[in-house]
Amino acid sequence: MQFEHVVVVNDPREALVAPLSRAQVWAGLMWRVEDPCVFQPSLVGCEIITRSNTRVERALDFGSFRMRDTVHLLDQQALRFESEADGARAAAQLTISIEIPIEGALVLRFAYATTFDESAGAADAEYAGYIKSAYRAADIDTVRLIREHAMRGNAH
Repeated sequence: MQFEHVVVVNDPREALVAPLSRAQVWAGLMWRVEDPCVFQPSLVGCEIITRSNTRVERALDFGSFRMRDTVHLLDQQALRFESEADGARAAAQLTISIEIPIEGALVLRFAYATTFDESAGAADAEYAGYIKSAYRAADIDTVRLIREHAMRGNAH
């Protein structure tokens, strides 16, 4: 399954919403890497296994199962989350890119790629639609949390 969409962070036509800088958005994305439980309610714990300037390996605890993922850091530009297939769970990749499509605008592009085959049948296509809707809602919430975090003056 492939799925991609953007969430607007700064819209130059929206004067009532304070714009965020690239650095503030990046700090918020790094907060998501370091403390993912805030962003994923079903996540009960996260352990950082290894860390470097370009990647973070984590063990994620969802209560009923644990999984590992690797986050690749492209400084101030993008994050790429990768997890391998494990039993019934499909392999997955999420890339979150900071983009400035026009002056004064800033968006986050969320690009998902999984090994889930949405073309296998009607039930699978319906399930894929549900997954895409959940991804979109979570990504909108991510931007809301990053904005609130930045407005409180937090930096990670």
